[in-house]
Amino acid sequence: MDPSDKPARRTRRKPESPEARSRRLQALAVQLADREHRAATALAARTGGLPRARGHVTPLHKIPDEAHRLEVWRARVERLEALLDQDGRKRETRAKIVLGATLLAEAQADPDDPLLARMMEILDRRISRPRDRHAITETLGLPLTPSKGEPVPALPDFDALAKAVLDAAPSPRRRG
Repeated sequence: MDPSDKPARRTRRKPESPEARSRRLQALAVQLADREHRAATALAARTGGLPRARGHVTPLHKIPDEAHRLEVWRARVERLEALLDQDGRKRETRAKIVLGATLLAEAQADPDDPLLARMMEILDRRISRPRDRHAITETLGLPLTPSKGEPVPALPDFDALAKAVLDAAPSPRRRG
């Protein structure tokens, strides 16, 4: 057996000293405080306030174990950050809907407007999925050119296939 084939040995960690543990937990507390402040400030700026306090939540200062308190705090900070991300996605979706509705209303108000021709050109270039192209065609009432993807293969002649199978099958014996 080649010595390089042996699995690498894990080095055993020395037990953490109380001073090192205290420093590590204190550094984590500082990081969490910073993350919480940034997330809370950004969320309050976007929504006008923070999410309401839930009544069943134990205050952090009442959790005696420092490591457990930091884990609870981390979970709360991650929840705040998730709410911030969720709010950002909601706002982006709403902006896209409003933008699309505005352009659609403008295009329908004046079908001869060059904006509609430009919009059709952009849609034709950017939308490739047949399902999406069909939805746009239905909504605008204007056809998009066929998709520039692979050509759709012609369907086989199912009647001819069925006839060929029936002709090739042995005829059933009749009982007399």
